[in-house]
Amino acid sequence: MSLAVSTAARSRSRLRFDVRSWDRVTWMVIGITAIALATRVIGLGARALHHDESLHLMYGWYFFEGRGYEHNPLMHGPLQFHLIAAFFKLFGDSEFTGRLPHALAGTALVASPLLFRRWLNGPSIVLASVFLLLSPSIMYYSRFARNEPFVGLFLVVMVGAMLHYRRDGRPRWLVIYSAMLALQFAAKETAYLIAAILLLYQNAWLAHDLFWQPRRERLEGATLFQQARGSLVLTPVAWLIAVGWPFLGRLRSRYGWYRRPRSADMLVVTATLVLPLLSAAVEIPVMVLGHDVDDAMRRDLATIVVPITLVVAAAVGAAWQPRWWIWCVAAYLLVLVPLYTTWGTHPTGIAGAFWTSLDYWIDQQEVRRGTQPWFYYFWLVPLYESLVLIPGLIGGLWLTVVRRDWFAALGVFWFLSMFAALSYAGEKMPWLTFHLALPLCFLAAYVIGRVVPRAAAAVRRGRGSTLQWASASAATTFLLLLGVLAVRVDWNLNRVNPDTPVEPLIYVQTSPRLLPIADDIRAALREGTANRVVIHTDQSLTWPWAWYLRGLNVTYIDKDQINTETLKPDDIVITTRGFVSGRPDVRNMYQAPVQYPHRWWFPEAGYRATTLSGLFDELKSGELIDEWTNFLVHRGDVERIGSLQAEVYFPKNATVNSRDTGFSD
Repeated sequence: MSLAVSTAARSRSRLRFDVRSWDRVTWMVIGITAIALATRVIGLGARALHHDESLHLMYGWYFFEGRGYEHNPLMHGPLQFHLIAAFFKLFGDSEFTGRLPHALAGTALVASPLLFRRWLNGPSIVLASVFLLLSPSIMYYSRFARNEPFVGLFLVVMVGAMLHYRRDGRPRWLVIYSAMLALQFAAKETAYLIAAILLLYQNAWLAHDLFWQPRRERLEGATLFQQARGSLVLTPVAWLIAVGWPFLGRLRSRYGWYRRPRSADMLVVTATLVLPLLSAAVEIPVMVLGHDVDDAMRRDLATIVVPITLVVAAAVGAAWQPRWWIWCVAAYLLVLVPLYTTWGTHPTGIAGAFWTSLDYWIDQQEVRRGTQPWFYYFWLVPLYESLVLIPGLIGGLWLTVVRRDWFAALGVFWFLSMFAALSYAGEKMPWLTFHLALPLCFLAAYVIGRVVPRAAAAVRRGRGSTLQWASASAATTFLLLLGVLAVRVDWNLNRVNPDTPVEPLIYVQTSPRLLPIADDIRAALREGTANRVVIHTDQSLTWPWAWYLRGLNVTYIDKDQINTETLKPDDIVITTRGFVSGRPDVRNMYQAPVQYPHRWWFPEAGYRATTLSGLFDELKSGELIDEWTNFLVHRGDVERIGSLQAEVYFPKNATVNSRDTGFSD
């Protein structure tokens, strides 16, 4: 019996936690998840810490050491630091344990398609797990101490809870949804984009429900254009109808809205929980009107706006469904408040949730860190996610437009809206491709899962023309080749060059050459041949040295102090190249320096200079195809990557093994 047939009868049954009730699909997903766990944790601590990772682990270590934690929007939400500190407490402090929460979240994400058994058939569930396992963006950043795996996992659970509530209307799904929404905001500020996307979808879903509720018998026969046209009429005001539902009895009676759609419930829950967290958005119209928003004005605006949004949200929620809303708010606040206030030890941290996070990132839009071009994700996503991009986007659009498939429409909307939001945002970074790969994995699996059982049935019946057989064979071969390419990319990213930026997905990375030097420094301090480490803070040299030398005798000096600070012969001096070598009196106190690239980055000059006309010229000449083919086969050239050069001066009697292992240049 085929996989599709054997799971058809079970695909609508609820997932149970009784092992005896698990079917073949469940066991296959568990097996794939076990493989995912291995790919996420093996060698997890081997790669040098990225600059941002060292910040996250260092402040998590401070928390673990008992120095407390106070939310700072520069380093995103508080959840990550609580988890890192907890894992340090349980398993000890190391690069491995610091990354372990992220790896486990990335592993759980591979099992998450089981949440969608009511909408995905057996092949689709298994394929979604495989795609989540193989996605280069998802695998690489599941082995990275950033918030992306948490955000992705919480979002998938939110979407699952939303669809389950849409189906059965049980309030528990709203409570789960609310808790996941709070975790989103406690994880990272991408929660604002996710909340906006969810509200747009829920509003469109509500407009569709309202328009067709009194016309249900005509819905099945309506064309896609007719369905969209009818829904668009109500889209601008659907959210107002949801908010004012208890007070619009006469209007509802007039239009035949006798039953409140569940989409209205979802919209009210999302809007009332998120509204107070959007208070800082009031700065945008103030700035548009030409006013400078200084600290005093921020305090005044926060004092006025936050209470107003809280009162409005409470009023709407109480009018909607008081008992349900209280449960949702309780789940929401029981997550949000302890994390932002560090369990009550820093009560002012709650301002991070209701004001300072959004306030900070509104300002950062003008900074545009990374300074990537507008087409950044048009280039990066096809480069790494072709396995799911091609069947997911093409097949998803076909199912949406031709088959009027609502689940495919959800996947297409999820991907395109996230793509547009991240492309518009001022800060474009490679780790954000995680959020673009995620919907594509589900969408591609859904598309293929719809096609494969029908093709298998046609084969069993002996149907299909030669052209159809040839097309199916070519498509299967093409997907297998893309799968092999994805595995090869995963291997290069996580095993061959995990901290050497020959891949644009790696971007800027700490050089692996720092690690043996760190071993030498710790050995010299331990053996007594050195007494102190002096770090020159120029060019952010502090990071990740602060992590690797935590708990040791370290002094930090700036670019002016290095010319005046009294250095001693038993110091170890870490500086950018050239600052000490220009002072013979200092240089002669130490051994010849160990020189190394502190951090290095993927060469970006080529794609940054691309223009539309130049792109068309390269396509026409075939140069672009040659460049892509060469990169796919050989990846980048280590000789071309840029770097920040640094050097370490050891005392004359210290043993320096890193000098003899190829780590000097």
